Amino acid sequence: LLPVVESILAEIGGLGFIGLILQTVGGAINLEELSIKLFGEADILLEVFEFLHNAFFQVGVGFFMAAGAMVAVGLKKLAEIKTIQGLLLNEKGECTVTPDILTEYLPTIQDANEPPNESLWHEINMSTEERAGKVLLMRHRVMEQHDLPNTFLIEQYVQGAFAENLLEIVEFSPLTWIYLIPALALANSVDLSHDVVNSASPNAAESVGYFFSTPWVIWPSLFTVVLSLVWGTWNCRKLTYIKYMLLPRLGRNPDTGKTEILPPPIDIDSLRESFVSSPSWVQPIELLWSKPATTKYEKLFGTAGAAGLDLYRNSIQLQSWLCITNIVFFGTQIVPRDVLALLTGAEVGDPAYLTIETVTYGSFVLLSLIQLIFITSRAFWNLCLVSCAKDGASEELLAKSIVSIDSRHEG
Repeated sequence: LLPVVESILAEIGGLGFIGLILQTVGGAINLEELSIKLFGEADILLEVFEFLHNAFFQVGVGFFMAAGAMVAVGLKKLAEIKTIQGLLLNEKGECTVTPDILTEYLPTIQDANEPPNESLWHEINMSTEERAGKVLLMRHRVMEQHDLPNTFLIEQYVQGAFAENLLEIVEFSPLTWIYLIPALALANSVDLSHDVVNSASPNAAESVGYFFSTPWVIWPSLFTVVLSLVWGTWNCRKLTYIKYMLLPRLGRNPDTGKTEILPPPIDIDSLRESFVSSPSWVQPIELLWSKPATTKYEKLFGTAGAAGLDLYRNSIQLQSWLCITNIVFFGTQIVPRDVLALLTGAEVGDPAYLTIETVTYGSFVLLSLIQLIFITSRAFWNLCLVSCAKDGASEELLAKSIVSIDSRHEG
């Protein structure tokens, strides 16, 4: 995970560079004279540049804190898998996962041709034992794909996929931050129209209420929150369904009555051919970045095809960025001053909308946090598991995940 940390530090340095550019531009232009012409006051533009600089930094730090939280959650999940897998190791360092062992953690099906039927709600609320059991099923598939010995440790392999995908997610193009400027300018227009610079201004309360009563602010704000929720839910749904197409399942042999590990749905022609991961409404979007699918694995991504894994990694990255932008702006620029006005009884710009503005934007922040914690993080974890079963897996990573008993004793 060291490259991930290095990338995060480099991106924070990039944010500092953006701040330097803003300062340079501000120094090269006579902001006071321009500010007087545009707003009638000398300090407005200077303070706006300061606001943009701070907003960029807050969103950036928020994003990288979320990435750090993903690392912590991922390491916890890997530790859970390692604990359960460790209970199954014999004295030779081999881990033999039998169907009888997995029945302690996982349900069984009656027919191998039964389509996967896992709800998104169950995926989010799954128990630790069941989640670890399904990762052990993924281990079974990877071992069969690459003819690996029983000393193959899945947590090592998943950790490598986790680090590889997280590294891609935290690497942002500088152009990504440019899109923040019009969004922040629109949101900041309420303050500027009431001679307020930002929430830290002494007269910040004069804008309170207008964030709700101003149509060109409240409706785009609602749109970004709903867009983020729909987007994040779709990412999670798509990757969840693909994951279950790749996972072997437990079922009973009708002749012997014994539990067996059944082939994954991707290897059953009828299930693979009937699987549709790209409904009609999303097909035009995926088509913009699609590449022709040439393998069974790539066809699971529907219209996205061979570009599916990269497309949904980037999708998770941008949806996280949008979600964190909402949290940072609403949670630092609007909600605190509303709450302060309610607590102190301060005179505000539009008192008729004070309460509903506080509740509305507070709900936006809460909903965005819930998305980030329960939906986006689950989408990313499933992306990592799906990438573990991709064609052309890293031979180096597979080799590192095969541990001899001697090396285990040395560790």
